[in-house]
Amino acid sequence: MFKKFVDLNYKNLIIMFSQFVSKIINYKNKIIATILSVYENQNKLIKIILPSLILLLSIFLINTILKPIKFEKETNYRYHFIKEKLVDIRSAQLAFKERNGRFTSDFEELINFVKQDSFVLVQKTDTLIEYYNTIYREMQFKDTLLIDTLGTVSILDSLFSKNYPIDSLGYVPPAHKLQFELKAGVINKSKIDVPVFEARDPKPYNPQNVLIIGSMTEANLNGNWQ
Repeated sequence: MFKKFVDLNYKNLIIMFSQFVSKIINYKNKIIATILSVYENQNKLIKIILPSLILLLSIFLINTILKPIKFEKETNYRYHFIKEKLVDIRSAQLAFKERNGRFTSDFEELINFVKQDSFVLVQKTDTLIEYYNTIYREMQFKDTLLIDTLGTVSILDSLFSKNYPIDSLGYVPPAHKLQFELKAGVINKSKIDVPVFEARDPKPYNPQNVLIIGSMTEANLNGNWQ
């Protein structure tokens, strides 16, 4: 009887142990399946995200390389027109000084001068003139400069091309919204009063490279790029 009881309990223990092992195996399989599922999902996520990251990084690197190139190209484009305009301002100022003995700091005065005033065209000829020398009491010759007035020509037509937009002379190209800073005055150099002027871009595209023509401290009419 006791032997039968022991055999029965032994069988029950085996059955319980087998059930326990089976549960462990099931849990193990579920854990492995979960890990595999997470791994597969991560792989799918990586396959989606990684190309996007590579694309974004490529765009960033391209922009990093192209940005200074585009900036330099745009700077050269803008500065080409600004330099031409500054040279035109200098031409107008020199004509103004020839007539008035000074430069002007007023674009309205400068533009009106160019539009309304004219250059006098003259012809200079060296020649010999015969005259009577009262000291030596004889006819002699002397060199003489003859100046003949031929006419006048508009300063606008003389300095600039046909249909030049003179009214925009004071504005910074290409937008023509800001006006150049224009200064004029007199400085003393070697005890001589020298008229000077300066024109500059008030808001340069490249703050490290401000375009200026003329100077308020030196007798210099060149641009700072020349």
